[in-house]
Amino acid sequence: MMFLRYLAAVPLIVLSCAGVPFGYLTLSSYLFQRSLPGEPAEFDFVAGFVGNVTALAGFWPVPVAFLLFAGLWWRTAAWPRISLLPSVPTAFVGLVTGTGWAIALGVALPLVSWGLARLAARIVSRPISGDVRRSAVEVLIGLRGGGRLRVQSRRLLLDRLPPPRYRESPVGRVAIPFDRIGHVEAGVVDAPAQWRFGNTSELTITPGPALRVIGSGQEWLVPVDDVDAALRLVVERAQARAKPEPRPPLESARWASAKKLWDLGEAQLSQTGQRKVRHGGHHVLLVLSVLTVAMTGYSVFRVFTDGWGFLFGALFFGAISYGTGRAWVSAGATQKLAEENPCSPLADDPDPRHRPITGWSYQPVVLGQTSDL
Repeated sequence: MMFLRYLAAVPLIVLSCAGVPFGYLTLSSYLFQRSLPGEPAEFDFVAGFVGNVTALAGFWPVPVAFLLFAGLWWRTAAWPRISLLPSVPTAFVGLVTGTGWAIALGVALPLVSWGLARLAARIVSRPISGDVRRSAVEVLIGLRGGGRLRVQSRRLLLDRLPPPRYRESPVGRVAIPFDRIGHVEAGVVDAPAQWRFGNTSELTITPGPALRVIGSGQEWLVPVDDVDAALRLVVERAQARAKPEPRPPLESARWASAKKLWDLGEAQLSQTGQRKVRHGGHHVLLVLSVLTVAMTGYSVFRVFTDGWGFLFGALFFGAISYGTGRAWVSAGATQKLAEENPCSPLADDPDPRHRPITGWSYQPVVLGQTSDL
């Protein structure tokens, strides 16, 4: 059951976000006490830990991290990065002010938090059983030769691809929503080949098993070792969670990034001047929105306890929270449209009867007819 998986992951998440940074502060206090001249006094680790938690009750990264975990409970790829929110500032202070073992522990602090969060993510997503396949939890599958397939709640996402050949490509990732998948099959590649995705990234397909997916005007050839497990995951997740999502009219400004990819020709593509497209920068807006929500709530509380002067703070932080939250939603929607529509939505899907490359052998699976999987 997915509930039991999350129940087992919660202690690791708490440790990565709160236990590790506060434990580091407690251990640093102990090491500092031992470095003092004279006979060191007995150190109470429990009291020291509780004291650090109490003294840093307003340490905002910890509650913000927990809020982000709660909001992104299904996106396991983001969990390790969220765990760094409390650890990195704590480690930075330790590196600047500490000496000796404190510096070494400061270096290890983010690594331990990252590792615990990754372990929590693996607990909820592996092994890939029937409850995982039909759930919303994100499953990460590494590709031969680089790249990663992320089977998300409502779509397939390919990231960590080589830099796009078109330097001005607005996205370094591509995605296909489950409700727009028209064909999926497992097969084998007999010889090395180059495969270009809709954002102009090219991936080297090495000989071996591969997954072929057609939909949203795109055709993917994805080199995965355990292709049968990947096929079953994609098909069952699509059957269980496919949900049509409305798209804005083509005249909308949100299509601006996607439209940059629609008219690319061979003459525009070049191997020179490539740059890696970075994603996720707009999530800073989400963190700011969450922080200012907390400040807004605090200001509202002070209005009732200390006077109406705090009303200005409530309005100020409330406006910032609303503005940053809305900007985060808008930036995310624009990026998502570009990832899912590197080809015009008016274009037809590639013909699944045509072989994608020479030497491709396959076994097709039609969505809706997979009860035998």
